[in-house]
Amino acid sequence: MKKSLLVLTAALSFGAAAAQTTAPATAPQVSTLTDVPAGHWAKDAIDRLVSQGIILGYPDGTYRGTQNLTRYEAAVIIARLLDQVRTGTVTIDNTETLTALQNAIQELAADLTALGVRVSDLEENAVNRDDFTRLEARVEELAAANGDAAAIAAIQTQIEELTARADEYDTLRGDIDDNASQITALNELTVLLNQDILDLQDRVSAVETAQADFVTRSDFDNLAGRVTAVDERVTGVANRVTTLENAPRFSVVGALNSLGYGSLGLVSGTDNFDVDRLTNSTFAAGIFSNISYGSDVSIEDTNGAAFSALGSLSFGVRASNLATTNGSIIVNNAAINFRIGNATGGNNVFNVNGGAPLVSINDITADGTIGGQKFSARYAAYDSTFKFSDYLLNNSTALGVSSANTRRGVVVTLQADTLPLKPSLTVVAGNARGVAVTGNPASTTPAAPSATTPVPATPPTANYYGVRAAVNPAGLGTVGVSFAQVDNNRTAFGTDYNLKAGPVTIKGEGVLSGRNIVANNILAGNAQGYIQNSDKAFYTDLTGDLGIVKFGANYRTIDSTYAVFDADGNRIANAGLSTTDSMPYTPGQTGFGAALGTNVGPVALGAYADRYTRTTTATNATTGARTVTETGTVQGFGVKAGAKLGALELVGFYNNTTLNGNAVREADDLGNAGMGIANVPRDMTSTFGAQLSHNGAADNALVRNLNFTVGDAYYYSDPLNEFYAYADYSTTVAGITLQPLVRYQLKTDRLINDRSDPADGIVDDETENTIKYGIKLSTATLTGLPLQPSLYANVVNRITNGGTAFGVSDTATTELLGQVGVSLNQFLAPNATAKVGYSYYQGFNVASATVGNADAGADAFNAGANRIYNERGNQSGKVDGVFAQIGYNSLTANYGLFRYTDLDRVNTDGTNPTSVAQGFRVNYTFRF
Repeated sequence: MKKSLLVLTAALSFGAAAAQTTAPATAPQVSTLTDVPAGHWAKDAIDRLVSQGIILGYPDGTYRGTQNLTRYEAAVIIARLLDQVRTGTVTIDNTETLTALQNAIQELAADLTALGVRVSDLEENAVNRDDFTRLEARVEELAAANGDAAAIAAIQTQIEELTARADEYDTLRGDIDDNASQITALNELTVLLNQDILDLQDRVSAVETAQADFVTRSDFDNLAGRVTAVDERVTGVANRVTTLENAPRFSVVGALNSLGYGSLGLVSGTDNFDVDRLTNSTFAAGIFSNISYGSDVSIEDTNGAAFSALGSLSFGVRASNLATTNGSIIVNNAAINFRIGNATGGNNVFNVNGGAPLVSINDITADGTIGGQKFSARYAAYDSTFKFSDYLLNNSTALGVSSANTRRGVVVTLQADTLPLKPSLTVVAGNARGVAVTGNPASTTPAAPSATTPVPATPPTANYYGVRAAVNPAGLGTVGVSFAQVDNNRTAFGTDYNLKAGPVTIKGEGVLSGRNIVANNILAGNAQGYIQNSDKAFYTDLTGDLGIVKFGANYRTIDSTYAVFDADGNRIANAGLSTTDSMPYTPGQTGFGAALGTNVGPVALGAYADRYTRTTTATNATTGARTVTETGTVQGFGVKAGAKLGALELVGFYNNTTLNGNAVREADDLGNAGMGIANVPRDMTSTFGAQLSHNGAADNALVRNLNFTVGDAYYYSDPLNEFYAYADYSTTVAGITLQPLVRYQLKTDRLINDRSDPADGIVDDETENTIKYGIKLSTATLTGLPLQPSLYANVVNRITNGGTAFGVSDTATTELLGQVGVSLNQFLAPNATAKVGYSYYQGFNVASATVGNADAGADAFNAGANRIYNERGNQSGKVDGVFAQIGYNSLTANYGLFRYTDLDRVNTDGTNPTSVAQGFRVNYTFRF
């Protein structure tokens, strides 16, 4: 570079001088360069450059001819020469000289660009000693903490690379002619280069000034070694953490809890009564309920039964990340839980009469993979739960260790992806207790040959086994096959399916369940006998949604032996070997049905038809022969037509229902009439009428949370007209939630006669009217007030009169329920609460004053029901009570004082008899 620049300068100088045709008016004074000796071979050239003002020498008057020419000096020389060319002082008409100029400028531009990049790198990556000191301190911190250290950049390497990095500058292209435009372009380029030179000089000076603060290579090498050491230590720690994370982990957990410690009993009087009517819909709901029946308003709660039997103590061991040596079996999670109880599984932690507390296994669980296939397993000592289908081995409800119908056994599931069709397998096995699965009723035996009082019933037990496989053919849904057997009871086979193809869905199930007798032994060649003698359950539903229309059809035949409960709600022996009832069609029928509905804009159309025959099935225990008795055929159909706007619907409807060919007011809906598609009002009745309704929970509701129904139905088979209107609403205003309700019903008997069968000579008039109204109010927690209170107030009133008259008469049935309460949600300490409530209920001319109806627990604030808790009758009474609760975390202490007054009886002093009950109950759960 230095050589080419010197040659270029000389060429330009001589070429320019030779091209001058006239001398300047005044020649510049030639400076004397003191270190250029006379007679030197370059003296003439140097003098000529000096005379042209291209070379001026150093400030001390020297030329320093043996010193290297820097790029800065070369740029200044070229710039002076180009300035003279631009001003015309010097002209160039020599092609060789012009080419040399072009090449030199290109080389100089490239070098300047490279120099700029190097200087930029120096500026951006330079590290002074202060920076180095801070970096060194950070490394020391990382080393001391064994933490994760970021890699430290090799700064020395960056500095060395500053001199090696070069980007190719855009080269000057094209021929440079003698014309002025090309010379002008060169001049403009020179101006830019001059500016770059000045900028680079400043930047270089700044870098050179800071050079003293740069760290040395040895410093960097030392620092790099220390960083490497820290990085190795951090990597070691990370590997150890990973190893610990993947290692098996174990923990111990436990719980001490009591769902009720205490009792509720009479302290005066003799009338036991239900208190759930007072506490339902309050914070004390279920607290003082009979422990055997829960919050059932039809059960007396004040019989003094202790809640302490519900206490328990349990603990367990948890494990995760377990695997076999070859990794074929991986257990993601496993647990074994223990409990303390008596020998029969009862909770006797707080019951001194419950026998010696024993530690026993409650359950064992595990899940993971076997050969990459997901599995789960669970062993339960007293409450094994599982379900194959709705009609076979449906034991999905946990009944509690003290239940007369419970199971001890294992449930294993496996997603068998390596088998054809990739089935999901479920295997169950264990020992069952109780009549529902074993098929044998509990038996009692005298305590001694001469004793007449039997010992408590001993529930029967039997071993059970079952396997189910389910596949998903072509991604259409589920098809399953099942096998189940209970020793000395039954063997059953089943299939179930739920498939969807386009808009059509088909769902159903079939079960054969035969007794384990010789006549049904398939292995003994009696397959035909098994099929003939088996109790059968089969149904299939076909539904479709074509957008503007929905349709459905069903067929079902279910033997009565599949019933899980009797008329009193007790579990009984059943062909499905089940303790839970989720059957879509009630056992004891054979029937079929169809339904149609539309979604055509504002048009509301629907139709259904259903027919079934009630059946009773009996089986000979010895021969296995079945006898099916038909007890009547019910047939019904109905239609509706009208208009709708969003969730608002106005329709007219007609229904016709017959029993053995004779029209009846209504019949049991055993076939799910309408299949949720037709939605015809008053289905399975003999009525016609009209109805306007709005569903406030629907997505297209016109008024959110507003539900109302207004209609009139005429029962034409046994003439009775019913007008009904009811509504409820929910809203929140200024932090207060309001839930009002109102109902009115008027039944008008159009044929007043003796309806008794056989006739009893009493004329029956069913005319009556009912009005019911109420409201529930509650506040959110008032966080701005001391103790952060929240309040509630509920009231509902019902009046039913015979005939059409309004008002309250001596024969009117009336019910009144009022409830108020306050909760202090931040009571004295964090997580501590205090609550108190008062409730009042009275009933006149009701079916029972001490208890409510069995299925009325949810009717109190239900606008769709006439009653609060009772049907019409001839008893009157009232019950009220005050109750309180103190809570801290998972501990609550409850106290209640309740009073029942019999309004039908009068004491000798003219007062009504009263009975008072007092209750105390502590609930807690402590986990560790």
